[in-house]
Amino acid sequence: MDNVTHTLIGVLLGETAARHAPPAKNVRYASIRRGLFLSVMVAGSNLPDSDLLYALGSNDKLRYLLEHRGHTHTVIGALFESAVVLAACSLWLRWRRATLESRDRAWLVALAVLAPLLHIGMDAFNTYGVHPWWPFDNRWFYGDSVFIVEPLFWAAAAPLALLLRSYVARGLVVLVLLGGLYLAFTTGLVTRYSIVVYCALVVLMLAIGWKAPPRAALLASIGVWLATTATFTIAGRQVASDLDAYAAQNSPQWTTLDRVLSPMPMNPLCWEVILVQADGDRYALRRGIASPAPSTQCPTRSVPRAITAPLTAVALPDTPFVHWHGEVIGSRDELRTLAATSCEVAAFLRFARTPWQIVESARKVIGDLRYDREPGLGFAELDLDRSSRCPAYVPPWIPPRRDLLGR
Repeated sequence: MDNVTHTLIGVLLGETAARHAPPAKNVRYASIRRGLFLSVMVAGSNLPDSDLLYALGSNDKLRYLLEHRGHTHTVIGALFESAVVLAACSLWLRWRRATLESRDRAWLVALAVLAPLLHIGMDAFNTYGVHPWWPFDNRWFYGDSVFIVEPLFWAAAAPLALLLRSYVARGLVVLVLLGGLYLAFTTGLVTRYSIVVYCALVVLMLAIGWKAPPRAALLASIGVWLATTATFTIAGRQVASDLDAYAAQNSPQWTTLDRVLSPMPMNPLCWEVILVQADGDRYALRRGIASPAPSTQCPTRSVPRAITAPLTAVALPDTPFVHWHGEVIGSRDELRTLAATSCEVAAFLRFARTPWQIVESARKVIGDLRYDREPGLGFAELDLDRSSRCPAYVPPWIPPRRDLLGR
């Protein structure tokens, strides 16, 4: 998920904890405790993304792909981050010459542990994936349920615009809500119906924040956030099931290895799909738009545009359920050869879930179709002719497509 969402959910849970904790002994103590709860949740909800500091700072795409959502996005990493946050809280309390009662220390520890684990859990719901069980299990896990920027989560947190004590913080929440509306109108990824739903949800949640008791309003926000996640998850499982049935009927000679699913923002009825299949030495990455409600008109701006991968027409029929927008047919043997002869490719395949390659005399490129959105080289595409450096460190992540690399 994006850091705006992580921050909003962190604030939401921190404010909820502050208002549900046992009564404080005085106003000053209550203020200190509330500040700590909010700070712990906001900092802890963003600390796993500290890997961006060294991944982006290198200006090395391969390093970014290998190290973002790396060790800081593991359970062991999260516990270390929790310890750092608690140490910072201890130093701050000493500076303020304040102490917490034992019950409030327990709340603080619980929040410090929860925050980074919550970040990892939320990240697990999209197509990028996480590998939380390092070093015991280095596989990637993909939720394939929620778009990486989901404004419906922002709408769920709308009561914070009325409940936070700082006017600056309230104003920032309002700006985020307006930002969701701006993105809906300008990206071309959102239907008019979804915009209406977003606006209605924002108005409803603001009304709850205004009229309901603060505790009830905060719990309602958490409930809407969780219900939204559940709705997308259930819809995604239905799309996956329908896609498997479609593949079995229309491409029985191909073995389905994976299906990458990502919903459109604000819309559990429209999904970008990549069907990964193999037939002998050949493998196919088939890209399209699917909907569990066949009458739904889905936006297609993100799919039919020109990209770097060598797309051709999909040799499968369109149906009311799925409309195809191109496929890449690759050679498993060619992919194995690249991995065996190029340390860059071998490292890249520890990240790439939908790898494609162009191997020509004048050009050698490898990329991941999940994030191919432009004709030029994006962040998940490597020009193998321009760089031949082996990465200094290759994490032990198991290649997502080891089913293509094995003989």
